Amino acid sequence: MRAMRHAVAALALAAAARAAPGPGVLLDPGSLPGDWAALVASLASKGAIEAPFTERRYFPFRREPTVLHGVLRVSPGRGLSLQYTDPEPSVMIADAAGLVLRDPRGRSREMASGSREAGAVASLLPIMRFDLAALNPLFAIRAGRTDAGWRFEFTPRDPGAPGSLGTVTVLGSGTDVRRLEFRKSDSQRVEIEVGETRSGVLFAPEELARFFR
Repeated sequence: MRAMRHAVAALALAAAARAAPGPGVLLDPGSLPGDWAALVASLASKGAIEAPFTERRYFPFRREPTVLHGVLRVSPGRGLSLQYTDPEPSVMIADAAGLVLRDPRGRSREMASGSREAGAVASLLPIMRFDLAALNPLFAIRAGRTDAGWRFEFTPRDPGAPGSLGTVTVLGSGTDVRRLEFRKSDSQRVEIEVGETRSGVLFAPEELARFFR
């Protein structure tokens, strides 16, 4: 369970982030500009997805980041699953009911949706689904273009709310998310690089049982 506790701690650490709003267009989900409306619609309609990822956790007391590898899965009906494969196998599941931490032996630790840790991770669900209507009451949403594609910045309207992730930055190209950032400071942050994404995935029953609940 140690690796899973570290994963929760890293995301809880990101919850303390207090980043200033970055440049970009402030979006109103009810009246998106045409180009952004088309992009958001494409991102929101990808259905179930699966992608490898590399996560780097930066801490002020370490010179080099802690690096983890795994597979990210999103199921519209089941939630978000992070399968860590290296350096220590574990699975983190976030859904409407809360958070589940599962070790290689299948032992699970559950946290209700009202807990701070579960709230922080569960906040990723509507972000990964690009459900801007659901996000708008909680976040100021800004979007901008980059050399490689696009970026969205989600800044909490109430940074002190329990379970707040702080400011989350999502970067991508085309209709794929390539990077997620949770930043407290330059020396204390979490970065997730997302590899090639498979969209419209049909998870087998055994995959649903293993990686979701």
